Amino acid sequence: MFCTYQQDDLIEQYGTDRMVRMPIAENTMVGMAVGMALVGRRVLVSIARAAFLFTAFEPLVNQAATWRYMSGGQYSVPLVIRGLTRGDEHLGAQHEHSAHGLLRQIPGLVVAVPSSPNTAGGLLAAALVHPDPVVVLESPRLYTPEWQRLPEPEPTPAPLPFGVAGRARPGGDVTLVGIGNTVASCLEAAGQLRQHQVSAQVIDLRTAAPLDRDGVAGMIAGNGPAVLVDEAARDCSPMSDLGLHLVQAGALDQDRLALVCGAPVPAPVSPVLAAALLPQAADVTGAALRLLGRPDGG
Repeated sequence: MFCTYQQDDLIEQYGTDRMVRMPIAENTMVGMAVGMALVGRRVLVSIARAAFLFTAFEPLVNQAATWRYMSGGQYSVPLVIRGLTRGDEHLGAQHEHSAHGLLRQIPGLVVAVPSSPNTAGGLLAAALVHPDPVVVLESPRLYTPEWQRLPEPEPTPAPLPFGVAGRARPGGDVTLVGIGNTVASCLEAAGQLRQHQVSAQVIDLRTAAPLDRDGVAGMIAGNGPAVLVDEAARDCSPMSDLGLHLVQAGALDQDRLALVCGAPVPAPVSPVLAAALLPQAADVTGAALRLLGRPDGG
């Protein structure tokens, strides 16, 4: 494991042969990790922020993601990269990114976006035995006391398959689909909708790539309209891809679909601005009520 921050306890537990604390040089870390993976090591790279992964795009995009294809399956790159995304820390545009919309466009990469501590444990467990490169994008919210008041959609941290969405809450009147942080927003919105006598199903995508288009379509069919929610901007969000598939597959009509996404602007430091630019539970609730033709939807 490579890391850029203090991990003396892990180094003491596992030894310097398995744990290496690196300078802040993500390009070097990922480049070394690709080489080690190609010669048979399984490597975990832990970076402080997903934003810092942008400096390592050459080894990630041109090397890690392509070696299986270029070698005709003779080589694989069993590499896991962990990075923190947005999480109410208000660190600004250079540290807070919803990077899954960008990374999911790279063929050969698995992009996992956990929504809760148990989901993070399950996706990371699957990543550590996967033969190809996996990027796990974790919200800092998962490691704060605040999470104790947020719902846990997964009963255990057991390994979770990639490309398989999960049903975080059953419901029959409307479906709310989230990824990462927005799953908690959807679950909160489902509670608000219950006060309006609306039963809301909540689906957790779990991975942005592979995207479980058919699985979500099967869960949505017969469950009323759907609201797709993402912190990423609509133009690069997997929800735009998913929404098109749902309509084309006949899971629902276009006028029974709504997307609630983040604004296409850099992350502000101001908590007030951030709340206005990112999807909130009230936004999801209002979108669902409008799809249902309820006057209280605003």
